Amino acid sequence: MVAPLEPGALGLEGRRILVTGAAQGLGQETAVWLSRLGAEVIAADIAPCDATLARAAGQMEACRIDLGAGAAVGDAFSAIAAEGPVYGLVNCAGVLRRLPLEATTEDDLAFQTAINQTGTFFLARAAMAHMVENGEGRIVLYTSQGAVTGGYLGSIPYAMNKAAVTALVKSFARHAAPHGVTVNAVSPGAAETAMLREGTTDAAIAEFAKMIPMQRVGQPGEMAGPTVFLLSDWARFITGATIHVNGGQVMV
Repeated sequence: MVAPLEPGALGLEGRRILVTGAAQGLGQETAVWLSRLGAEVIAADIAPCDATLARAAGQMEACRIDLGAGAAVGDAFSAIAAEGPVYGLVNCAGVLRRLPLEATTEDDLAFQTAINQTGTFFLARAAMAHMVENGEGRIVLYTSQGAVTGGYLGSIPYAMNKAAVTALVKSFARHAAPHGVTVNAVSPGAAETAMLREGTTDAAIAEFAKMIPMQRVGQPGEMAGPTVFLLSDWARFITGATIHVNGGQVMV
């Protein structure tokens, strides 16, 4: 028998958790939520995380990680792990170039793939190896509703990358499960972030929102909550899963 958890006992207190893409948007919100729940957060981004540190309620440090650096991303994780065990990884980092399909160049595709797919692979692989060695851990990778729909508003390469991440989650989950490590995904729909607004118009977003049963885009905290759940003890028997957080636009 597994004893019921006490109310509020998420099991995150004192855990070192790395959050990438933490300078703004969903990554920043997730880092702040985790710090307020007692985790020791490492806020990572290619940009400075000063605004995130200013919002932190608990222990938080910042470091620079460039997901476009290929296999060297794994070395960056190893450097963090050398300072102490890392219990959780949340990869919110990503990049989206909104372009018409016919205007997308090889360079555009390579740039997005390097960050959204290749860097994610090497970061998650390094994290998984570290956690397997420790006998415990949680990995949460951000995918997108575009992995199911094929993408809207000029986001086809991004959707392709995120479909790969969805498959990666399942593959890594199968490898890690016997060692006490879970690997899951959060799949946001449209969320109120700079990425959503960049390269499009308020009118286009308003029209897009009409396609969502809840008739609005999501807020960053509405993505952070499911992420925290997957990191917590409440989700200890969930692995290889994708939680879709999109106001009902995609139901799978």
